[in-house]
Amino acid sequence: MPKISNKLSRFSEQEVAKLFKKAKRVLKHPGLDILCSPTEKDFGRILVITSRKVGKASKRNLIRRRIKAIFYEEELYEKRLDCIVIVKKEGINLSFNELKSILHNEFQKIK
Repeated sequence: MPKISNKLSRFSEQEVAKLFKKAKRVLKHPGLDILCSPTEKDFGRILVITSRKVGKASKRNLIRRRIKAIFYEEELYEKRLDCIVIVKKEGINLSFNELKSILHNEFQKIK
């Protein structure tokens, strides 16, 4: 199988629209909302959404990179779920370890 890390956050516009219709909220946190839906692919993917209201571009990019890194390193893609992570203003201040524990605990509850 080709390197999976390159495919973990690739969605077409049609896939995003379909994902938003099918996804159910699994976490409502002051800093994050997580929505998940079963995937049709052999691996799960993640879509990280950060609004401009959250902070400057450097902060938004940092939080996106952290969430994607956790998704890959913890092998959460093996759960075969497509996930949407919506970052709120309070979420920008979460440390890497806090994000890791939130995501890891939530994915353990799902399956």
